[in-house]
Amino acid sequence: MPVIKGADYAVVNLECAVVTSDKPKAIKKAGPALRCEDKVVDLAKALGFMACTLANNHFADYGNEGVQETLDVLTAREMDYVGAGMNAEDAKRILYKKINDDTFAIINACEHEFTVATESKAGCNVLNPISLSYDIKEAKKNADYVIMIIHGGHEGYQLPSPRMQETYRFFVDMGADAVVNHHQHCYSGYELYNGKPIIYGLGNFSFDERGMRNDIWNEGYMVSLTFDKKISFDLIPYVQNDEQMGIQMMNGKREEEFDARIKQLNAMIADPKQLREAWNAMAEQHRDEYMQQLEPYRYPLLVKMAKLHLLPKKLIAKLLPEYMTENRRLFMKSYFQCEAHRDIMNKLLEQ
Repeated sequence: MPVIKGADYAVVNLECAVVTSDKPKAIKKAGPALRCEDKVVDLAKALGFMACTLANNHFADYGNEGVQETLDVLTAREMDYVGAGMNAEDAKRILYKKINDDTFAIINACEHEFTVATESKAGCNVLNPISLSYDIKEAKKNADYVIMIIHGGHEGYQLPSPRMQETYRFFVDMGADAVVNHHQHCYSGYELYNGKPIIYGLGNFSFDERGMRNDIWNEGYMVSLTFDKKISFDLIPYVQNDEQMGIQMMNGKREEEFDARIKQLNAMIADPKQLREAWNAMAEQHRDEYMQQLEPYRYPLLVKMAKLHLLPKKLIAKLLPEYMTENRRLFMKSYFQCEAHRDIMNKLLEQ
């Protein structure tokens, strides 16, 4: 709490909808739908956070009603927010904030998930590099500094993909003064690109998960950005919901191991060959998970018998259910629509 309250402006990612009744229903999607009560926002404010980023893969899990209720709760608590709205135009609104003598612009976006907003659907600001480049240029006209906060990457993987690095460096080229990424449920490293920090993964802040103990899931860091002619930053590592409930500052041997791991990750981020090789190896590890979505059926013996005409066609139709089930359609949509999933799928299909 002293670290958060010590900042001139503190931002946290709210990775769910605020839903206080059973009226809003979860949308159909691949993966779980997350929600919280309004007291979560009260807690965030009590901790010292002043703004919430909302562009993530769970914010619109409860549809238009869930989005509207969340925005209403944040407004009632006088919490700033960015990255979501009742339609796509509203969701891309830039947050401007006067802090001391400088004006800051915060732009928040997420990869193509089930929660992105459209012209007629509430949700999150989408990661469209072309559109975002225009937003950065617009923000530069009205602010001294532009901060990009992006929600994307591969869950459980501690490095950016080559596409992520290329995209985030492009944002700096367009005028962003800092790029901060989260989503992977584990921390990543960072780099200075043309003198501007790109933070590739913060890790979980407060995200308890049964069975996740003494794991990269339970470690993360806050990043403290300082803007005084030159931009500098510090990492503040912590342990979350591990042996103890809640969040504790990292220290001792665990902090030493954290520092060593950050150096390893940074070295790989700085080496294009290492970064590509590590990403290719990660994609290969997920081969079965991804490629099974393209298999028409998951019953190899029945398929073989059908091909050998050992089963009547009517019996085959009964034994082998409809290929494109609703659940399969949702997963395939996720794998081809979301940038991180599509990166892996494209790589596997190349082979």
